[in-house]
Parts: sequence; structure tokens; C-alpha cells
Amino acid sequence: MNRKEFFKTSGRILILGAMAATTGYLVVNQKVDTTCSVSPACQKCGEFAKCELPQAIETKQANQLQEKTP
Repeated sequence: MNRKEFFKTSGRILILGAMAATTGYLVVNQKVDTTCSVSPACQKCGEFAKCELPQAIETKQANQLQEKTP
């Protein structure tokens, strides 16, 4: 390994480490916001009860109608 390759490899490792540290910080401190996806499996989402996305509201209304129908 020559000097040029050493600096190139060191730079890549430094950038990778910084990205990993930043990701870890955001996850641990809950800075990353999880939002409900626009999928049919919306009810399985942990945020479904308090979600205000249009599809979640429609799904909630449809569920209420199904529960009322005998």
C-alpha cells in the first residue's frame, strides 16, 4: 500500500464511520420520524391510531362502517 492508497482508504473509512455515528445518534435520540406508509397494511402500523394521513382516515372510517354493519 502506497501513500496515496493509504489516504484514500483512510478517507473512506472516516466517511463510513461518520455516517454510522450519525445514523446511530439519530436512531438513539429518536430524531428519525416514522410515518405511516400508504399501504393496505396500514392497520398494522404502530402509528395507525393517531395517524392523520388521508388513507389512514379512510381506513378508520371504513372499519367503523364494517363494525356497525350486522
